[in-house]
Amino acid sequence: MKKFLTWFSLLAVLAACVYAGVAMAAMPRTYDGSQAAVSVYELQQDPSSYDDSTADGAAAAIVQQNLEKSHAVNDVTSIVFDFRGYDTMGEAFILITAVAGSTVILFTKKAKKEEKTDE
Repeated sequence: MKKFLTWFSLLAVLAACVYAGVAMAAMPRTYDGSQAAVSVYELQQDPSSYDDSTADGAAAAIVQQNLEKSHAVNDVTSIVFDFRGYDTMGEAFILITAVAGSTVILFTKKAKKEEKTDE
């Protein structure tokens, strides 16, 4: 019964990941970079052309542009989940697979050890 639950859990997680990947691929792109108001290269070459009167300077422009494109208040969250969604999903899948594999290996060794002590 434990093996069935283990395999069923792994297949359920795999099916959820495949479904999420297909659903994400069907969604329209949130940002393609073609209408970028802030060019990092131009900012590096001529920083005086940008308004840096606030304490944040160029960071304020980047935050504002990100807010307009992704409608996310937290820039890190928007980058991880909006712009790098497939990468994040892949990392999560690898982490879940590693944890599940480690759990299976540890419980298999524990079960074998208990069988030897019972004999």
